[in-house]
Amino acid sequence: METRENLMHAAASLMREVGFDAMTTATVAKRAGVSEGTIYRHFKSKEALAEAVFADIWRIFNEYMETHLPPRERPVERLEAFFPLTLEALAALMPSYGALAQQDQLHFAAKHGHPHALPCGCQHYVALLEEAIRLAQAVGYVRADLEPSIAAHFFFFGAGQAMEFYGDPKSPAPTGERLPRAVFEQLFALMRHALRGGIA
Repeated sequence: METRENLMHAAASLMREVGFDAMTTATVAKRAGVSEGTIYRHFKSKEALAEAVFADIWRIFNEYMETHLPPRERPVERLEAFFPLTLEALAALMPSYGALAQQDQLHFAAKHGHPHALPCGCQHYVALLEEAIRLAQAVGYVRADLEPSIAAHFFFFGAGQAMEFYGDPKSPAPTGERLPRAVFEQLFALMRHALRGGIA
């Protein structure tokens, strides 16, 4: 494992265990088995290291989504697969990061960046969802009066909060166990109803 990657994995594990504020560059260096000065040859600050961790998490996550979603030429299938695939994509993060939760990054971004702007990786995911809604809307599967951007952001924040409250997005358990099945089914039904309304 290269030094930069090793430092990122050490920082990810410490952020899961103690949080960003309590994590120090000294503890990261010790966990990675390098000197503290080595960190600053790869990252200009502790904040830059955390940002790199979150960027890599979203890179893996969004690449998984892009690779496994049905093609854009099948918009209904693509939209229907989006939420189940989101849960499945968490499993793709497990080998590298043990899935630092979405809320961990949003908390970090609010304190250390722009509180009213989503980080780039989150923006990419929301844009994918917005596009999926828009494509399905174009073929009459989604209500015509719905604004895809608003819906995509609503589902992003709502589903993230539900994962935190009802499930355990950091669990190493199989994907289906991170969110109770009954909760998943009800959330999926609510999302479908919001998107489709009275469409037969």
